[in-house]
Amino acid sequence: MVHALEQSHRLLKPAAGRLVDIHPLPDPPLLAVQRGGKRVFAEACPSQGAEAYRLADRAIDEAVQRRLFAREQSAIFDFLTYAPSAAALDDHLTMISAFDQEPADPAAERLWAELFARADKAAGAAPSGVDVILLEKARMTSLRPLP
Repeated sequence: MVHALEQSHRLLKPAAGRLVDIHPLPDPPLLAVQRGGKRVFAEACPSQGAEAYRLADRAIDEAVQRRLFAREQSAIFDFLTYAPSAAALDDHLTMISAFDQEPADPAAERLWAELFARADKAAGAAPSGVDVILLEKARMTSLRPLP
């Protein structure tokens, strides 16, 4: 990622350019089920990607220390993904990870499947008024290129 930050620095104009980095925090996300606005299920998701997110944080820190960029602002926010069912959320997550460079981990996939099954059970038979929510914490950082 440091190489990508170096390339971005080369392309951005110091006076007008900005780089905005957004990535999840290493903390595991939470899978929740709400029925009628009331939370009926919440459980931490299997860990995945934590090391990559730590490396992204370190790369930004390194780019700031090397004076490629100045950190202007940084904020942590809730990144929520809503779905009408655990199966729909699973389909969405499968679609967005289709181009991942790392191969799927069968053990992690099994843990996710078990978690989705528990969430479906908590949602009950009537899907009306049910939201399945993936709650992630993310950091957004605005970086200004330095001359």
